Amino acid sequence: MKDGTSEHGTYLLLLECSQEAELVIGRLGKMVTEPGYYLYVGSAFGPGGIQARVRHHQRMALRPHWHIDYLRTVAEPVDAWCVYDIRCEHVWAQALEQFEDTLIALQRFGSSDCGCVTHLFYSRHRLVKAVLERVLETELSSVNVPVLE
Repeated sequence: MKDGTSEHGTYLLLLECSQEAELVIGRLGKMVTEPGYYLYVGSAFGPGGIQARVRHHQRMALRPHWHIDYLRTVAEPVDAWCVYDIRCEHVWAQALEQFEDTLIALQRFGSSDCGCVTHLFYSRHRLVKAVLERVLETELSSVNVPVLE
């Protein structure tokens, strides 16, 4: 059984946005957020694995590094799920692109180093684990990261 402390894998981060805002996302340019939910697909195969990456996403970055760091200024993480030891972010991004309840939030977001249209999707409604498991055709594990003070 995985304990979630340093395992590598692919994850989904669900963020809630309560406001419309215009952001500049690094070199990608402008993005206008809408109230609703954003689903970010990522992978964590570096030091600390999934838990370290999700912990990073929970905090505001002082100096943004990833595209998601810019979105975090107006959106709060509300849930995260993963699969361990598998790199499937591109397959998941393609599945979410085809899913009727998600829209492409911004082209090339999180995918500037691959051929995916995007790794960020928008939904007016909160997506639940069971629905995502059906769309992604996989069983997801919840990512439980202790809240840091």
